[in-house]
Amino acid sequence: MLSPRLSKLWNSIKASLWFQPVLFVTLGLVLGVVLPMLDRSWPSLGPGLRAQWWGDYVPSTPSTSREVLLSMAATLVTVMTVTASMTMVAVQLASTQYTPRLLGRFMADHGTQRVLGTYLLTVVYLLLLLGLVGTQAEEQQSTPLPVLSLGVALALTLLCLLLLPHFLHHAARSVEASTLIVNIGREIIQELERLDFKKTRELGEALPGPEQEATVITARETGYVQLVDHERLLSALPRGVHTVRLEVRTGDFLIPGLPLMALWPRVALSEQQQRRLHGALAVGRTRTTQQDVLYGVRQLVDMALKALSPAINDVTTAVMVINELGAVGRVVASKGRLGQGWWMEWHQAVTLLRPGFGLVPFLQDAFGEIPLAAEAQPRVLVRILEVLAELASVEPDTAMRGALVQTGRAVYEASRLAEQRERDVRFIEERWDQLRKKATQPATLPCETVH
Repeated sequence: MLSPRLSKLWNSIKASLWFQPVLFVTLGLVLGVVLPMLDRSWPSLGPGLRAQWWGDYVPSTPSTSREVLLSMAATLVTVMTVTASMTMVAVQLASTQYTPRLLGRFMADHGTQRVLGTYLLTVVYLLLLLGLVGTQAEEQQSTPLPVLSLGVALALTLLCLLLLPHFLHHAARSVEASTLIVNIGREIIQELERLDFKKTRELGEALPGPEQEATVITARETGYVQLVDHERLLSALPRGVHTVRLEVRTGDFLIPGLPLMALWPRVALSEQQQRRLHGALAVGRTRTTQQDVLYGVRQLVDMALKALSPAINDVTTAVMVINELGAVGRVVASKGRLGQGWWMEWHQAVTLLRPGFGLVPFLQDAFGEIPLAAEAQPRVLVRILEVLAELASVEPDTAMRGALVQTGRAVYEASRLAEQRERDVRFIEERWDQLRKKATQPATLPCETVH
């Protein structure tokens, strides 16, 4: 298993725009070397391939081959410029229309990386082939043409031309609000499924830990906590430590000198032991959705806030965000954790204390700011109350329902701060009453459907 720092490095490499194109360029270099070697190793390969029906489409003279290769390379460079421009336009639109926090998502898009990589592979392969075909020495020595290499060049060029409409379609779809919202929501849900809630026990708001004096380890780096490897942290603890309390969670911003973790009982730590403990956390310049569910929620909320701004005024996008937040909220509630305060976990002889996560922090981040920005948009406020009522109708836990009602009360109070039409006020009050009623009725769990 990779350490958090190596895992962070590997994730950043995979999410970069250049990683897959570099691999494709390497493959183009390999093809540009291997295929001409095959043509030279088997001289009879060329006539045999030319005898096939597609051999008529391969140039028959070195000079013609060189002209065709030059034309294909020039055409592909032009098309590649268009695809790169489309990528930058999509990135700019997403940044201005939605939120700058989506830039990394577009840079990490595998479809865009594969298309650019295919173009680079083909251009590199054509340039290498140009150095072998149509030279003056070949004209004088009547060297057989590399038919296999030329055929592959034509096939790659045709593939690149076919990829152009596919890429234009993909670039247009990638900036659609519905596509972005669904992708972010599914990513949050996948990350929630990876989190282990079974070993945890909620302790409440009081700061937990033994009464005796502890060894406090402070942060050394500036940045966001991107990964926390609990197994590596526990294995790095010195002998005799029975309790460790993490002061930060994934997504928190670290400032050097502030507490990072506390160990009980108080022990003397060597520099190597401190490095191992610090190595259990990966710190970076930006937040990521890995282990950080609330960052995905933050992206959705930012999209809704941008949509509700006077410059955009796109209520439909805000409603779609609320719908997706409702789907995510259902998964969070199904974990059975309120997330108020601290969690306790037992790992053999060590007790791990860490900040908790559950429905309450999710609701605070998901529906804390949107109602304030939607004071003049009753449709948004009504939809939030409807989503909360839907969640309350299928939630069996009384405490969870109470959290949903508390969030709905904040939404209702936010609606009263702005001047609303009488008809809109009536709709909002009806949804608020509906939420309170459903929170007091028995949960109606959906029946299992057999397909």
